[in-house]
Amino acid sequence: MIEDDTQPSPSRSDADTSAGDPRIHAGVPDFLTDQGFSDPAVMALLDLDLALFRWRRMAEKGEFKGKVMQGMSEPLEPAILQGLLSIAQISAGLGRDKAELPTIGMVAEVMSVDPSRASRIVSELVSRGYVARQAVQEDARKSVLVMTPKSKDFLREFTLSKWRIMAQVFEGWNGEDISDFSRLFARYVGGLVKAVSPSDEAS
Repeated sequence: MIEDDTQPSPSRSDADTSAGDPRIHAGVPDFLTDQGFSDPAVMALLDLDLALFRWRRMAEKGEFKGKVMQGMSEPLEPAILQGLLSIAQISAGLGRDKAELPTIGMVAEVMSVDPSRASRIVSELVSRGYVARQAVQEDARKSVLVMTPKSKDFLREFTLSKWRIMAQVFEGWNGEDISDFSRLFARYVGGLVKAVSPSDEAS
């Protein structure tokens, strides 16, 4: 009897998947290997790429924020919500050197939109009673944006709704897993920001 020492061929589904994977076709695994990544690291990066694709798709479709908004007393459209969250972020100094009274220019920067677009969003927030314009004492021609009690009540409700979902997401994770994920994801985001920063490209 002749012993067959050939390796089993991949299943049809595996072959079809590999053949149709643009990352394989583009030679991404070989590129990563040439960059010094080990085989397990290459596979992990490809898996991460798929997970990030699903995450980006959910973000682009607004599925997470839509879920958070369900059941709220006064849901806001995505752009209006983002404008209010940006104003709250600037006012609290989250991700910034210090807390400041927001201007339309700051809102435009945080939202990554042009000032005219930010101005229209702010005007809508003002008309709905979420934000008030306040003149700067040193320069009456300049105004800053102040959050109203209505916006603070809304953000309290929104934040609690968001964290109810977050608690479900991390249910069953131990403290070490959450700490590691937080640290590594922050490291990933920091590296991504650095990689796409225009200042880095210019240097």
